[in-house]
Amino acid sequence: MSELPAPYRNPWRQLGDDLRAIGADTRLRSWALWRRNAQGQLWSPAWWPSDLSPLFWPLLIGAGLALLLSALFWLTPRLQPSVPPPASTASEQSLALGPELPVAPEPAAEAELPEELPAELPKEMQKQISAEISDEFSAEGEELDEVSEPFVDPLVELIERPEADGLLLAAQAVPEQSLLVLQLRPAFPALSPAEQQRRALQWQGWAADLGYDHLELRDSRSGLVARDALVGEGMIVLRDRS
Repeated sequence: MSELPAPYRNPWRQLGDDLRAIGADTRLRSWALWRRNAQGQLWSPAWWPSDLSPLFWPLLIGAGLALLLSALFWLTPRLQPSVPPPASTASEQSLALGPELPVAPEPAAEAELPEELPAELPKEMQKQISAEISDEFSAEGEELDEVSEPFVDPLVELIERPEADGLLLAAQAVPEQSLLVLQLRPAFPALSPAEQQRRALQWQGWAADLGYDHLELRDSRSGLVARDALVGEGMIVLRDRS
């Protein structure tokens, strides 16, 4: 007998080897059982035809599984707990609380001009008070007029400026890039190079007034016509465009 201690073996690795051995043994036994069934060596009732012996056990196992699944489908709805109906609906709660009493609307405060100032005040003071009241009401009327004015899109206003001479067709903003894209009409390429450069610089100033750091000019085919300079200032107009 050896006096040396037994070599250590990881129990988890040993368990894995045992599981693989069990799987291999089960697979071999299954193949042997399938082969014996195919050869008709397994037991079957005497009344079962000998020619159909390989079909006896597969049919029996399939019928058992079908009965088990049918029993599960039949028992599942009956095992679920029933949900109790709600204690009371909203209409019943409103009836229990009683009818709601109508609330009288609060009278709107209306500013009215005094019909007549006290007679004991001097005429100059009466005129001053009347002028202050009229100025206050005129200021309130101007505020109402400002609120009632419709909102005008600054991009639409930019396209419709008379200084653009109808050369701008559309405008699109790209806020995440601080970029403004202007679509030009076909009349722009017919301008002279100097006029094109002047227009591009003018529109760059308009874009800067609206808070955009970059400007691109494109034609109707979305082709790039001009863009702001990446180094320095100004606009770069592309001369050779197809």
